[in-house]
Amino acid sequence: MIVTVPPVVARAANSEVRKATSVRVNWALAGGVFGVGVLAFLALGLTFEPGASKKDGFVFASGWGAAVVGWALVLTVASAGVFGALASGWEYGFRSLAVSSVFTPDRNLLLGAKLGVVAAFSLATVLAMELVGGAAMLLIGRDKVPVTAGLFAVLGGVALAATCWAVIGASLGFLLRSPIQAVGVVLGLAILEPLVWITARAIGFAGLGTILPVSATVSAISGGKFADTAFLAPPPAATAVLVLWTAAAVAGAWWFVNQRDI
Repeated sequence: MIVTVPPVVARAANSEVRKATSVRVNWALAGGVFGVGVLAFLALGLTFEPGASKKDGFVFASGWGAAVVGWALVLTVASAGVFGALASGWEYGFRSLAVSSVFTPDRNLLLGAKLGVVAAFSLATVLAMELVGGAAMLLIGRDKVPVTAGLFAVLGGVALAATCWAVIGASLGFLLRSPIQAVGVVLGLAILEPLVWITARAIGFAGLGTILPVSATVSAISGGKFADTAFLAPPPAATAVLVLWTAAAVAGAWWFVNQRDI
């Protein structure tokens, strides 16, 4: 049995792919993520301390190379959120969504194509960066960098987190109808949520942080480095929390797109 994609779905997806690949900012974001990530992995391969992985985890461990990789992975996830926010927010800024709806009148399909392409592009960029950067790291530091389950847990967590934040960012773009506001919310969460953690811990409710999206992201991409922190859930639970936040954002965008005029 040959599985075929309905023409209307293929047409909607092709339209979104063309939009994503025709904007220079998207290429700049992807190139920046790829370049910074590969350079960070190269630095880790050159400076990795064998004893650090057992004690501190793979990222944010002892040595500046591990710290650089950790922050590069954080930047990767943040860039995915910005990409998603711009991809959908610009639809309203350039008033192109109304034109798209003429050719794809099914709003569910229109929303699904946008979110699907945003997620696919983000995942592909992160996987390419991890594959090339990881291969370069192992080539340079093959006698120092161990290939362990912790390494794959971190890389898998980053790929999932970047995909989730791309979808969250795109959903915010639909909800706020503005690329600037959507990007502001994505970056604002990253800056302001830690203040919520500190406040919650100060009043005796540190566990509140475990159900927030940025907290879940940090735990998911850190490979258990901060397992003893009260406002960070264990990586498996944090991953589930992040997926739930993504589903909630998608549900909000779906409701908004179907209830409001385009």
